[in-house]
Amino acid sequence: MESDIQRLESLILEEKDNIHQRDSTIRELLIYLQKEDIAETRTKETNVSTKITILDPETGKDMSPYDAYIGGLIDRQQYIHLEELECDWEEVTSLGPDGETSVLQDCKSGKQYSIKDAVKEGRLTEYDMKQYKEGKMPISEFALLVAGDEKKQPKFNSITSKSSPSVNSAFDISSATETYPIAGIMDTNTNSCFTIRSATLRKLIDPITAQRLLEAQAATGGVIDISNKRKHKVNKATLIGLVDESQVQRLLNAEKAFTGVEDPVNKDNLSVGEAVQKGWMPKDTAIRFMEAQHLTGGLVDPNSGRRVSILDAIGSKMIDNTILRELQNESLYVKDITDPITKEKINYKQAQERCKNDPVSGLPMLPASSSSNSFARF
Repeated sequence: MESDIQRLESLILEEKDNIHQRDSTIRELLIYLQKEDIAETRTKETNVSTKITILDPETGKDMSPYDAYIGGLIDRQQYIHLEELECDWEEVTSLGPDGETSVLQDCKSGKQYSIKDAVKEGRLTEYDMKQYKEGKMPISEFALLVAGDEKKQPKFNSITSKSSPSVNSAFDISSATETYPIAGIMDTNTNSCFTIRSATLRKLIDPITAQRLLEAQAATGGVIDISNKRKHKVNKATLIGLVDESQVQRLLNAEKAFTGVEDPVNKDNLSVGEAVQKGWMPKDTAIRFMEAQHLTGGLVDPNSGRRVSILDAIGSKMIDNTILRELQNESLYVKDITDPITKEKINYKQAQERCKNDPVSGLPMLPASSSSNSFARF
């Protein structure tokens, strides 16, 4: 009897130890969760468009900037400027250990602008904030203040003037040479244009070529929806069917070439070239992203969102001399794209040179032929 009591007492003590251990584990987990630097993000306002139209003086009808450009009503510089202004804005508020932070995201380019920084730098006042929160200021006007664009919108009744001062800003100078990457595939048999994913499903291109073309898009601002020319971040592009889930991880790596690579030591936001120099990104992967950026207007400074020439990049130490030489010597460009028609291995620049512009959107499309079934095995 005494031994049974001792055994029961021993079991009770053991169970108490287990309970104590569980309580300690729960407490540790709660402390960890409180310190965890992962924000719970919610979107307050989405798909608020800034749609720009131009009045046709002959017909009185509204025209898109592209149609006005094709019709000769505006010049190329004005067209580029209006395309930059025409965008969708989204306010994203994040709740984390440091409190609430809000940014405005341009859904067309993928660029983000901090509201807190805009207040700190004097672009935004408390009165502006109040007007916006009370719904008295549209998000498009609010975005101009947050992004630092203080100029008035162009006066369309004088937009045919070739010397319009409304396009002579530093922003336009930096973006005027920026071009779209290869946006999709054109079936030369039907003259139909398809997104990269759609063309892959139709066997117009092989999966490796598709991956390289999508990486170039992600590295230069976002995956392109050819139906409206919008650029989307990889996760958004996956949700709307522009990207297959099997491609997401590689494309997220490519996206870092545009948004920046965080230095795990000091938390600095590095350009892709700086990340290579510090050993945070493999050079053979990064060079593809830099080639795409260089060929579409310049390397991306992730902290400003601006394009930088390779000569300026070497001066600011965004790249080193080795990378500079590789970007200057086009014969060194990796030939990892298969021409859908000739089946020849080509590099990204050669693929660009073989592109045709979509007559509707003006986007560059790599030609392919639906009469060939060479990629049907993929």
